[in-house]
Amino acid sequence: DNVIFRLGMAPTIPGARQLVNHRHILVNNCIVNIPSYRCKPQDFITINDRKKSQVMITKNVDFSQKSKIPNHLTFNSLEKKGL
Repeated sequence: DNVIFRLGMAPTIPGARQLVNHRHILVNNCIVNIPSYRCKPQDFITINDRKKSQVMITKNVDFSQKSKIPNHLTFNSLEKKGL
C-alpha cells in the first residue's frame, strides 16, 4: 500500500490499502490483495484491466501529478505502470 501511495495511484495510504484489498492492483501481472505485500526490486505494478479500476486510478494519478515521486520509484503515466 505504501508503494501505491508513493507512486500517486491513491490520494492517501488508507486509500491505497483499499485499492489493494479490492484487487485493483497487479504486481508482475498477478493480482495482489494483501496490503503488506513486500515488493522486490524490479517488480512492476500495474492496474487491473477492469474499467472501474482504470478510471479510479487515472483520476488519482492526474490529481497527484504535482507530488514528487521518490528517486527509487518510477512511474509511466501513459501505461499506468510503476517500477
